[in-house]
Amino acid sequence: MPKIALNLSSEQLEALSRMFPDEPVEDALLRIVNDFLSGKASRPEPRADDKSLRALLDVLNAYTGKIDELSRRVSQVIEALEEISSRLQNLEEQVRSVAQQPRQVERKELRRSALDILKEQGVMFESDIASKIKNRDAFFERLRRGGAVVIELAKERVAVDPEFFARFKDKVAKLASSSEDVLSRDLEKGELRLLKALSSSGLAYFDSTKRRWVIEL
Repeated sequence: MPKIALNLSSEQLEALSRMFPDEPVEDALLRIVNDFLSGKASRPEPRADDKSLRALLDVLNAYTGKIDELSRRVSQVIEALEEISSRLQNLEEQVRSVAQQPRQVERKELRRSALDILKEQGVMFESDIASKIKNRDAFFERLRRGGAVVIELAKERVAVDPEFFARFKDKVAKLASSSEDVLSRDLEKGELRLLKALSSSGLAYFDSTKRRWVIEL
């Protein structure tokens, strides 16, 4: 059989070894020539190990892509949740602030209105507000703190505007009679009612010897 010498590069030898790992180079070359001449020349089937490795790499690449996508979406969800949490916290603070303001304004308005009404009326009897004010102890205490004169009568309390009370005492001190006609003539309606309430509670009386009224407060 004639012999043919071929000069192959190292790359070509390495390629032949990969294509026919179980055959010597000479047999591999002879096989290629025979296959070519018979029309069966084709690329050898890859080994099972190569197929398994390639399939495993394909699966890993697919899952790696999915994991990257999932990680990106999780990051977006976390960022969105943090934004929502921040907005909810700001909203909660705003709601709390708005909820507190009306109560503060309402309390201030109640205190101011009660003192304004007392200033207009001059005197405020507990019996007149019993059906309107539930916690009358707190109500009269607020009036007291606001500067009103609060007097404990025998059966009720009465709040008096300080300016009204000063004028009332001056007018009563000038009265020289306990006559109903004189009192009704010289005193206003609120003043007369207050004098009678003080008198019935033992806090005011008419001294017939000195001919003048005495208020013991």
